[in-house]
Amino acid sequence: MKSKTKPTFILYKSNRPNKKFVLDTGTKRVYFGASKYRDFTLMNDKDSEFFEPDEIERLRVKKNYLKRHMNDNLDDPISSGALSYFLLWGPETLEQAIKEYPFKVKIIDNSNEVYNKSFKNILKE
Repeated sequence: MKSKTKPTFILYKSNRPNKKFVLDTGTKRVYFGASKYRDFTLMNDKDSEFFEPDEIERLRVKKNYLKRHMNDNLDDPISSGALSYFLLWGPETLEQAIKEYPFKVKIIDNSNEVYNKSFKNILKE
């Protein structure tokens, strides 16, 4: 009998300077989102340096990104391509994107907390 519980993953702010986020699956860490580039969530955030006030321009950039990345590995819920595609380039906010994530997984949003699990920290737990 299959378990009806969804796998639970935790989203953190990345501890790597070149990535925005890391998803901790419990057995694997998946880093995604290049930190030097804008994404749809940042383009909609008035407090972001990447804010784009023109809605038509935001939608044009989003459409181009989705078209460029439509051949990424989007069927794997924990591939960096799928995470970027659906979380950073889906709805306008990260919170909304997590709620609408198209896979049967639960994502806990700790994105305001920097990922701080090293092998040393795991051994202490």
